Amino acid sequence: MELFYKLSYHRMIDHYLPKLIQTVDMLTIQNLWQEEKGINSIGGIILHICEHIKRNTERYANPNIKYNEGIEGYFPSLDIEPNILSLKVQEVFNNWKKEFEKVITENNNIEIDAYNLFHLVEHTGYHLGQIVDRTKRITKKPFNFCQNGLNEKNLRTMIENSL
Repeated sequence: MELFYKLSYHRMIDHYLPKLIQTVDMLTIQNLWQEEKGINSIGGIILHICEHIKRNTERYANPNIKYNEGIEGYFPSLDIEPNILSLKVQEVFNNWKKEFEKVITENNNIEIDAYNLFHLVEHTGYHLGQIVDRTKRITKKPFNFCQNGLNEKNLRTMIENSL
């Protein structure tokens, strides 16, 4: 499980977060909240991801927490500036990081549900792909994530060094 936890942690914090921040920083407020026919805005998808991460973070402290509604339809449109949204994203990821580290290092007889963790990582990656694709289409600019060090080889090295 240690390898799975490390892989999940580094993928979320060292791969997904920087990519998400970079996409937000490339967008205008109009681009961020523009809705296409039947498709949620990029900002709405980002807030959807944040809500999912926030709920998982809360479960680390209270594994029995129940929510009245799911997040399937949670794609709000808040018209907030990209720099403010970027700060919110960083805060949500940093809170997740702090609580995840606490559970992993202190254990406190709390186990992280591997199914929920895998779903969180997969769900975040899925929506991040949507966000990156739309941002590239709108801005007509490449990201060059792999060329700039956000690649699987570097992720693997990071994980192996942390074990």
